[in-house]
Amino acid sequence: MRIESFAPIVNDKSSVLILGTMPSVTSLKLGEYYGHRDNIFWDLIFRICKPDWRCDELVDVAYTEKVKLVLENGIAIWDVLQFCERRGNLDRNIRNQIHNDFKNFFREYPSIKKVFFNGLEPAKYFEDFNGISEIFEGRTFKTLQSSSPSNSTNSFYILRQWGEILN
Repeated sequence: MRIESFAPIVNDKSSVLILGTMPSVTSLKLGEYYGHRDNIFWDLIFRICKPDWRCDELVDVAYTEKVKLVLENGIAIWDVLQFCERRGNLDRNIRNQIHNDFKNFFREYPSIKKVFFNGLEPAKYFEDFNGISEIFEGRTFKTLQSSSPSNSTNSFYILRQWGEILN
């Protein structure tokens, strides 16, 4: 099945970009980044951006509030791929992918200086841009543990690692 990613969540104040590969089936149905209830992305973001967030509370706020929080904290969200064919949710099932236009994206948002990959797969797909200096010049890139429900890594370790986003 051919699927399309969402437009980026970004503004002129964004200095950090978090990249996934392609939204899950649930996210696509909801029209929201990281919409699957078992994905810990928004829980991580709230705990990073709002240190007083109660750790025993799962994030259950409107999507508009989630978007507002990331933009207020200089965080942009997008995917490496614009289109692909994929059965189910797993990135390993992606075929016939088309990448997003990062040359123009970084030209339009030059304040983005740190790029974080939400797991290994988006970093792997981003390797296709190696050698394009306009994309890499003046930016740092780091791969984080995935927030996906398929990642069995200890969530406290993931939270500590993701805390680097706002440093």
